[in-house]
Amino acid sequence: MSDSTSLVPMNLDQLPSVQVGSDADFDAISKSSEFLARLQLFTKGKAINKGLVKPGHYGIPEGEEVEDLGDVIDILPLARRTKAIDMSDKDAVIAVYDAQSKEFLRIQEKSAEKDSSCMFGPSFLVYERSSGRFLEYFCGTKSARGEAKKLFPYLPLTQPMLDAAAKSGVNVTEMAPHGPIPVTLKSKLVEKGDWSWHVPVVVKCMTQFNKLPTGEVLLREITRFLNVLGDTSTVVQEPEGKKSRKR
Repeated sequence: MSDSTSLVPMNLDQLPSVQVGSDADFDAISKSSEFLARLQLFTKGKAINKGLVKPGHYGIPEGEEVEDLGDVIDILPLARRTKAIDMSDKDAVIAVYDAQSKEFLRIQEKSAEKDSSCMFGPSFLVYERSSGRFLEYFCGTKSARGEAKKLFPYLPLTQPMLDAAAKSGVNVTEMAPHGPIPVTLKSKLVEKGDWSWHVPVVVKCMTQFNKLPTGEVLLREITRFLNVLGDTSTVVQEPEGKKSRKR
């Protein structure tokens, strides 16, 4: 095979830098889009039946494919927001982020009904190590909501957050601001009678995150995640025929 560099009739080895920004910045930007992919713990369903992902594994569903991440993954939790979602009408899925709104409370109440297609709980913006991607991790089931509380201490804690907590009567004398703390997510099989399902397990990560996007990229993604437009919205169509999903 011929050397492709021979197509350039001069030596360009001594050119100055031809990019503004680090390789990490470009890599993060190329993986970012208007639609935030979601991180999901799979236990049953079509994706497992089709062999796209194993039960008890975390994965990133995208259209008809799933990126199988395995049953143990490392994440960096960056932000959280409340979320309720009504999927009873697949053509008009409703996502709500104001936990005090009537629509949120309606979905929350309806979620207790069997096969309601309604879920509510905390939604996290996380950076997953192996994929190098920003993802939404929505803890909308009863078991996931219970374990989600263990993620809270690993989120960034800022001085304004401490000041607000102090004003509300929380004792913050032994607290100090800190950045996001790495977390390992595992899965566990729960069996009750004839039923069985996998639940998430949160433990402290013992391996440092060495490759991260710059602070500017992290701040941009956190801002986009928290600045959801409006309280109630129907989903929009994703590119390339992927299923609809609201960021």
